[in-house]
Amino acid sequence: MRSQFTKERLRKFLSYYHPHRKIFVMDMSCVVLCAAAFLLFPLVSGYITQQVLAGGEASLQKLLLGGLVLLALYLVRVVSEVAYAYLGHTMGAKMERAMREELFCHYQEQSFAFHAKNSVGKLMTVISHDLTGMTELFHHGPEDLVMSLIKFVGAFTILLWINIPLTLIVFGMLPILTLITLRMDQAFEQVNLRSRADLSAMNECLEDTLSGIRTVKAFGAEQAEYCRFSERNDVYTRSKCQFYKLESYFYNTLSSYPQFLTMLAVFFGALFLSGGGLDVPVLVTFLLYVGSMAEPVNYLLNFMRLYEEGKAGFLRFMELMETQPSVKESPNSVELPQVRGEIAFHDVSFRYEDAPEHVLEHLSFCIHPGQCVAFAGVSGIGKTTVCALMARFYDPTAGSVTLDGVDLRQLSFRSLREAVGVVQQEVYLFNGTIRENICYGRPDATEEEITRAAELADIHSFISSLPQGYDSLVGTKGIKLSGGQRQRISLARLFLKDPKILILDVNCRIA
Repeated sequence: MRSQFTKERLRKFLSYYHPHRKIFVMDMSCVVLCAAAFLLFPLVSGYITQQVLAGGEASLQKLLLGGLVLLALYLVRVVSEVAYAYLGHTMGAKMERAMREELFCHYQEQSFAFHAKNSVGKLMTVISHDLTGMTELFHHGPEDLVMSLIKFVGAFTILLWINIPLTLIVFGMLPILTLITLRMDQAFEQVNLRSRADLSAMNECLEDTLSGIRTVKAFGAEQAEYCRFSERNDVYTRSKCQFYKLESYFYNTLSSYPQFLTMLAVFFGALFLSGGGLDVPVLVTFLLYVGSMAEPVNYLLNFMRLYEEGKAGFLRFMELMETQPSVKESPNSVELPQVRGEIAFHDVSFRYEDAPEHVLEHLSFCIHPGQCVAFAGVSGIGKTTVCALMARFYDPTAGSVTLDGVDLRQLSFRSLREAVGVVQQEVYLFNGTIRENICYGRPDATEEEITRAAELADIHSFISSLPQGYDSLVGTKGIKLSGGQRQRISLARLFLKDPKILILDVNCRIA
């Protein structure tokens, strides 16, 4: 995986702001307003201090006026903070929704090879955990960066206006701070990416165990699965602890920087005061601004934390988004207006990705319309592969597969999927009702059509015996039903679709 931002990736990142640019402008306007109120507050406070020291009735009136100005600045700051917090979170949530939908569609567009290579646990980690971290970066990132820059640069400018020599002395450590920040960024990125990978591995183990919980219990393998999960959990915990070690060292060191500046300002300010280069009100104002530097530094640290979290998530997101399907629809794809059902293999050879040997080599045969053909043989001989090639779940490594004389690679996916129906070895039922699973391919099917399909699959009598009938829930992956019942519901789903070509990838024993 390329662990850096390229121009294309940066352009992709920024593209998610475009639909929400109005909210973004309003959000940043509130941020600027809040930062401006922050910068004016110490100036007014210094003015009030000067009037208190001056004394007199006129000074009292100015003191009251200064108090009103402070109240106004306080209200502006509170209102703008509330506004940009709401606008930013709203924008981030909408951007996350768009990214989640885009990634979900990308998952569905991928071929079987992609899903064989990437576990459900990993894919779910990216679409949930990683995107959530990116959402925080999307809205908090610009807010914190702009806020910290305006406050820091503004305060630094005002301090230069107050006293240039003292400001340069106090901020002499700034280049060292910048160098530390740049050096730590690479270490954070590596540790964060490793932590994300370890989290995916742990989720893969969890998903694997829970999906096969019946097998786990049947073999009494609970302790073995616990040990396997515990090992993954330990690896993830160690990588997180390593990240927290770097984080605590880095952020806590930098967070003490404002206190260090205050110490320098007090020490050298006292020297300037004794030498006549400063008076007390100006020094108080200077100290107020130096003390207020803690807030922009904290904003900057929070931005850096969000940047590292969001960057790791975005790189994993882009790694998946940049993966191209191995089975693609041709831009010049054609439709079959009338399907006859002739399937032919022309000198087909096939090898799975990363597999050393071919599963099929130079296979040729023809199945004529209306003909029923069975493939028999020992496990691993390629029967399931032949079925997968017929449905174009994979493309041949060499040769071609045709439907009515047209190469499957030239057919549109819609035309092919309408013509072909597949019952696979591993039957999958969605978490819902029996009715929803039967009419999955035809949601507009009538009650009579659903019942007829169930009768053809010899499952109608069983469904009718259930208290909720066709509205009975099947559970996750059909766990409430037996294997045979799931198989028959899958057949009913296929009968309702009524394809021209029926492929049954099932195991059966010939006596």
